Order: sequence, then structure tokens, then C-alpha cells
Amino acid sequence: MVKVRHRVRYPPFESSKMNPEEIPIAENSFELKGNVVPPFKLGNENSWLVERIVEGDYQFDSDYHGEIPTAIEKQRTGWYILPNPIHSKARKFINIAVIIMMTTLFYLFTAPLQGSLGIPTFGTGKIRLGLLDYPVLAVFIVPLLITPIVLRVAANLSDLTRQKEFLSNAPKSPKIEFYEIQNDSNLKGKVIFDQLPIETKSMKITWRVGVLPPARHRLFAALNLDPNGQPPPGLTTALPHHWEEGLDDGTGMGEDAPMERHDVPGGMFLRPMRIMSTGSVDEITLDDSEFTLDPPEGEWPGTVYGDLIRVHWECIITFERESGGPLMWVQPLIVSHSDNEIVNPDLIIQDGRTESDIL
Repeated sequence: MVKVRHRVRYPPFESSKMNPEEIPIAENSFELKGNVVPPFKLGNENSWLVERIVEGDYQFDSDYHGEIPTAIEKQRTGWYILPNPIHSKARKFINIAVIIMMTTLFYLFTAPLQGSLGIPTFGTGKIRLGLLDYPVLAVFIVPLLITPIVLRVAANLSDLTRQKEFLSNAPKSPKIEFYEIQNDSNLKGKVIFDQLPIETKSMKITWRVGVLPPARHRLFAALNLDPNGQPPPGLTTALPHHWEEGLDDGTGMGEDAPMERHDVPGGMFLRPMRIMSTGSVDEITLDDSEFTLDPPEGEWPGTVYGDLIRVHWECIITFERESGGPLMWVQPLIVSHSDNEIVNPDLIIQDGRTESDIL
């Protein structure tokens, strides 16, 4: 028998606002008989960590990957669209608007003091709107705060329209033939098209690897916590119907993607993996659909699927179109392991929002 330990400190949604050292490491131990997946360590003890420890006499099994989780089929397979770029710009605009608002409030609060010191002030007069008087500055600041909300609403309506148009005339799925898939080698293959999306201008292909969020129920079990009780740091309180057991850790809660159609399983926006590295990009055409892609930056294990650790590889074809925004075809990859122990201390951490995904 071989003893295996999984240790995970996965970055939560908006992990840039978290201190990794304050988040507990979830650990799960079990025993296996026969060949096992090689050990690996991604990250380090003082930051985000995904580690597999194998103890005892064992032989490596480069072809075992585990059972494919529900999240792959529902959220990372098939056609996807990119959110309207207004979402990202509006979010940045909100930060600027809040800074201006706080500065204005502080200025209005200190205006009497400035007047008593003989410092001239401006914009502190009043404008009557209806039955109430408002400071002049407030009349200009309030529309500034409402503008990003209006932009987000307009972007959501645009996204819903694009989703409807795509579903009403979805193209046939391309077929990708791979010559060899190894975690430390180039990815080579050929794309076969039965039909291109309408108004396609150009196509490019890439592949990437990352770590998917652990299943929420497994994370609670590893930390010896009640799933209905207080969640650990980094996780939100579970909301009904917003997450499914085994799908993810449930921390996005509607903030990770814009408005989606609920009749499409998993939605039509591709969530970025919060720990992720992308390989090279190759242009493809109908006349030359063969490709050769360099592996992602850093050392990575092959495909590993479990409830606590999920190392996922995928190939993405991006179709640039004349209108309607880019389309993406996403195909999961089953990547073989090398016999070497993988150590990758420098992880690339993503924001977690769909609009921040870079392809």
C-alpha cells in the first residue's frame, strides 16, 4: 500500500485582497494499491499551494488521471463567447468614481473650516431640485456614480443578445486530432473544420494548464468543518442554486461572470482558472490547419482529477469575427505525466473574473 497526501491552499475569488498565510491548508490522506500518479508541488508554504505527496515504495503510472469531474463538461467544454469589454472598463471606472466621491464628501465636510480660515471654496452652494436642496458638487458627482451602473446594464443586455444570436445559429464543432500529448513536450495536431462560424476573419489556437477550484464539500471535509456552518477564510456562505456539489468552491457567486442564459448548462462564458499558465499561440487557416504549440511556462504535472486537486489541461481555438465579438472552442485534454517529481514554486494567479481572462 502507498500513502498519498493532498495539501491545498487554493486562491479564493479576488485573492489579491487575501493574505495567503491566514487561509488554512486543507489536507486529505488516503492509501492506494499499485501504481500511482507522480508527486508534485505547485506553489509554496507561504503562498498558494497545491501539493501531492506520495510515501512508500511505489511505481509511477503516467496514464492514470482520475474521473472527469462535472465541472469540465458543464463549464469547460464546447463553444464560449467573450464578455463585452465594457464590463472591465466600467469596473475600473467605478473605482475612480468612488475615489472622486470620497474626496468630494471630505471637501464638503471641511468647507466650513476652510471658510473660517479664509480659504475660498467652490461648489458648496445649493441647488433646489423639487422640494430639497442639494450641494452643487453632488449634482455633478451622482451622475458620475450612476454612469458605470448604466454601462454594466447595457453590456449585460448586449451579452444576452449575443448569446441568443449564437444559440439560434450555432456552428458545427471543429475536430482536433492530436499527435502526442505530454506535459513536458510540444502539442502537435491538426484541426478539421466542417463549418466555420459566420464572418470569421482569423483563427488562432493555444493550450493551457491550471488548477480548478476544489469541490466545496471536499474542502469542508478536509478542514473538518460543518458544510452548513461558518465557512473558512476565503470562502463565502453558500447560496441556494448558485453552486452545485462537486462543481466548484462556490466563491464566485455571480461575480465571476456577466449575465448568462440559464438554459445553457454551465453558461456561455469561460471562467479563468485562478492558477493558470498558457502555452504559445499558433495561427491556423483552412489551408494550413496543422499546429505546433510550446508547453506552458513552468513545470506542470499531467491531468489529475479528484475532489481536492484538479490539474486541468485544455486546448482553445479563438475565432475572430467581423462582428459579435470572438468565439472560442474549448476542448479538454488528457495529458500524460512524466516520471519526474514536479516542483513549480512560481504560480501565475488570475483574478477569477471571466472578463479578466487573457487568451
